[in-house]
Amino acid sequence: MRTQNKEFFDYTKSLPFIDITHFWDIPCKQILEEVKIVDEKYWSRPFNIDNSKVKELGLDDKTSLNHYPGSDGKLIEAHGWKTLCMLNETGESSDQIYNFPPVFNTANDYKKGLKDFKVERYWTNAAVFCPTLVKFFKEVVSKYMQFVQISVTRLNGGGVITEHNDIPIDSRNLLESKHTHMYDMLNTFNLCLNYVEGCYGVFDNKVIPAYEGCLRWTNIGKQHWVLNMNRQPQYQIIWNGIYKKSFRQLVMENK
Repeated sequence: MRTQNKEFFDYTKSLPFIDITHFWDIPCKQILEEVKIVDEKYWSRPFNIDNSKVKELGLDDKTSLNHYPGSDGKLIEAHGWKTLCMLNETGESSDQIYNFPPVFNTANDYKKGLKDFKVERYWTNAAVFCPTLVKFFKEVVSKYMQFVQISVTRLNGGGVITEHNDIPIDSRNLLESKHTHMYDMLNTFNLCLNYVEGCYGVFDNKVIPAYEGCLRWTNIGKQHWVLNMNRQPQYQIIWNGIYKKSFRQLVMENK
């Protein structure tokens, strides 16, 4: 078991992202249809619980600030970026903050962390409008991981998320750590719900695919940015989880 875990972690630390679209049959069109009609009041600026930071900084509706520092140590500036949280710690769609155990002394500790991860997660008040999404995660993806958070994101036409990495300020010391940690491995899933010509993202200086139904497993500890040069919005589902044995096996069988 320890050998299998080591192989899994060694593999997840070797790449900025991998394409795992073939893992599951995802009903993207149905999910997108439901997401598009969710009332705007449920959407919020990513990682701002009550828009307090937006108000403090005098920003308008077209601008979002993320709590995480960018490559220069400042907050990430993002224009035209909104989030619809589907599952989190509070059940409120506007709450984008989540806790995640970042450090593992050994790769095998990750498996132990699965048993110790007891923070309750709730489907939010927006999830009721997206039954296809909820069904997919409950009936398919939950067999492979325990969810930390699930969100739908929308990058409007002309929108941009400037270059950054998602390592929180209080976890920056992990970059010098010899221990296995979440920001040194593949850690976040990005599912593209619709293809938008001229909209693309870059991870660690590599352009990531963005066609309808494309599922990438990414390391958000790497530098990345997104730009939408089209007039149409692009929708994605972004989620994190604690991986079960079934997922680790699936990854190693398909590497």
